Amino acid sequence: MVGTDIKPAPKIGLNATLSYTKGMGSIKDFFFASMYPTGDVKLDYNVSSLNPNMPYLYDVAYINGIQNYSNLDFSEFDFTFGATYRLTNTIGLGLHYFYDKFTDKEPYVYGDQGTEVQSVLGVLTYRF
Repeated sequence: MVGTDIKPAPKIGLNATLSYTKGMGSIKDFFFASMYPTGDVKLDYNVSSLNPNMPYLYDVAYINGIQNYSNLDFSEFDFTFGATYRLTNTIGLGLHYFYDKFTDKEPYVYGDQGTEVQSVLGVLTYRF
């Protein structure tokens, strides 16, 4: 992330930021299967009296595809630019532009979450 805030004139202010984020991660089936062989071990008590299907819900032997569903590979690029102008000592105006691009390189459970968003924000400030 890098940013700047400059004042080219006494009543004018400019600012900009640039940010890039990269994320990756995954869970491997063999890790959980060896660590927690049954649901009873993880929960530390026998849950079959509460619900006969409960051990199957927590037993990793019955969870298919955890390795595929846990893959994360995304990047995010953000850019902002803003300008402010002070009309008087107490009143100011500002205009800000925001750009965000999120790239999902491993879409899985909810599909491709990649998106691109642009927005503009107008601001009226009052100092007291």
